[in-house]
Amino acid sequence: MKVLSLIQLLALETIIVVANGLGVTEPPKGAVVVNVNSNSGYKSIQDAVSSLPDDTSSQTIFIYPGTYHGQVVLKRKGPTTLQGYTEDIKNQGANKVLLTNSLVASAAGSNTKSATLQVYSDDTKVYNINIENSYGTGGGRGAQAQALALSQSGLRNGYYGVGFLSYQDTVYTASGTSYFGSTYIQGAVDYIFGMKGIAYFYNSVLASSSYGFITAQGRESSDYFAGYVFDNVKLITVVNGTDNGVFLGRPWRNHSTVVFKNSDFGNVVKLAGWTTWTTDSPQTDAVYWAEYNNRGASAWNPSRASFARQIGKDEAEGKWSVVGTLGSDGWIDSRFR
Repeated sequence: MKVLSLIQLLALETIIVVANGLGVTEPPKGAVVVNVNSNSGYKSIQDAVSSLPDDTSSQTIFIYPGTYHGQVVLKRKGPTTLQGYTEDIKNQGANKVLLTNSLVASAAGSNTKSATLQVYSDDTKVYNINIENSYGTGGGRGAQAQALALSQSGLRNGYYGVGFLSYQDTVYTASGTSYFGSTYIQGAVDYIFGMKGIAYFYNSVLASSSYGFITAQGRESSDYFAGYVFDNVKLITVVNGTDNGVFLGRPWRNHSTVVFKNSDFGNVVKLAGWTTWTTDSPQTDAVYWAEYNNRGASAWNPSRASFARQIGKDEAEGKWSVVGTLGSDGWIDSRFR
């Protein structure tokens, strides 16, 4: 089974207009520079992150094209921007920066510690970097191949034009609030998951590399809110033969909360749409799984699971708007709305 590989704002004054859109091809004034192919600046993204002061100042790291190996852990107090070189900020397929590491959770000691990028800080912005856990991109590794590309914690964090690649547990929303704009997320099993994080995904591609489950949202109780909204996303498969073989989600915990709206399902999704955690432990008695105004052959149909629901426009555009979901939107880059 062959999985397709993926190799290959800042202040307005740093944006350069190019033929196919807006690019960021030079570091802004004051940015820390990373260039694996140069003797100047840092060669490691983590070394650049470690050089930043642990204070409340705003800091930017600019990364030139290349493949960067290892993990990146961000814990500083102040706002941080990681900007990859790009000729088109809204086109993830044009990214020139790859951050890659290979580490399975069982060897790392936890899911979080396996992540190639670990964000614990608030007010972080990541642009135009492809982030991969290569342990998880080979496919066929089975249920024990938990290997994260991203572990997201912290408040008001934005990921823009970023690619995330693994097989199981690609993106972990551990806690906090996050916005994913024009991203590409690839995996097979529970590849967007978390218990306490709140995340909004807009204008993004969800690429299933095998039969499996897109989400495993694990809200444990009605005493707090956590969940996912997918708005104007496109579902695709990257392995022949997986059409009509993917579930939108399964419940990591009983109060699992997921909404898909205004999205293109193609013929990716199984007729039932949603499924139980396991046969012995279904965990579907209090789920909130909703669909609104989606399209494609595998969108809502009479065979949908009984624990899923359709919602109307008022709820979809009110309660499940960006502000309704995340609580505020002033921190989101307006170019990705």
